[in-house]
Amino acid sequence: MPDSILLIGNSDGIGAAVTKALVAQGDRVIGLSRSPSPLGPQGPHHVVQDIAAPEYEDVLHRLLLDKGPFDVCIFCAAIGSRLTLPDLSKEARVMEVNLTAMVRTLAALIPGWLERGQGHFLGLSSLADDFYNANAPSYTASKAGFSNYLISMALKVRSHGVHITNIRFGFVDTELPQASWKPLMMTSDEAARQVLTCLRTRPIQLSVPKLAAAALHTLRLWQSFRIWWS
Repeated sequence: MPDSILLIGNSDGIGAAVTKALVAQGDRVIGLSRSPSPLGPQGPHHVVQDIAAPEYEDVLHRLLLDKGPFDVCIFCAAIGSRLTLPDLSKEARVMEVNLTAMVRTLAALIPGWLERGQGHFLGLSSLADDFYNANAPSYTASKAGFSNYLISMALKVRSHGVHITNIRFGFVDTELPQASWKPLMMTSDEAARQVLTCLRTRPIQLSVPKLAAAALHTLRLWQSFRIWWS
C-alpha cells in the first residue's frame, strides 16, 4: 500500500521534484507550501500556507486530523538572505522558516508516531551547516541548528520505532543558491533521487556530494583555527 506522505515546502526546487517523483510511483502525497502545488489543480491535495505564520500550527493540526495520519513527512522548506549591513530585518524570518517551523512540524508529528511505534521525518539541510558565512549568517546558523536538532532527535526516538533523517545537500540547481561559484552542483531531480533513497534506507544522516562535504569541513577547521588565534 502506498505511503501517506506530507511534504512541507514542495512548490518549487527539490520539494517540487520530490512531489513529482512520489506521485509517479503511486504514493499518497499531501503538500503544504506558501505557493500553489507544482502539479496544479489536478495534482494531490495541497494547502497554501506560510509556515512562519502564527496560524501554521493550527493549520498543521487540522491537516493531521483531516488527512492523516502520515507515515512520512519530508521538510523541504528553506529560504536564504544575503546580509547587507545595517539591515538585519530579514534575519529572523530566515531562522523562523528554516529552523523554528521545522521544530514546530516535528512537534506536531512525533506524539502520534510514538503512539503508533512508527514514522519517518526527513529534513533537507545543507552542507552550509558546517562553516561560518559572514554574508549569510542566518542561513548557515539556521542550517547548523537544523542538522544538530534532527540528529539529536534521531538518537532520542530511534528506539521507539521512529526514524529521522537529516539530508545535507551541497549546491542544487534551484533559486536558493546565491554564490557566484557553485561547484559540483546537482539538479533538483538528482537531489530528489537521493531523498527517495533515504526513504528506503532511513539513515540518520546523508551528506552529498561527499567531496564538497569534506572540503567545507576543512574550511570550517581553518576558520576555527583563525578565530582561536585571533
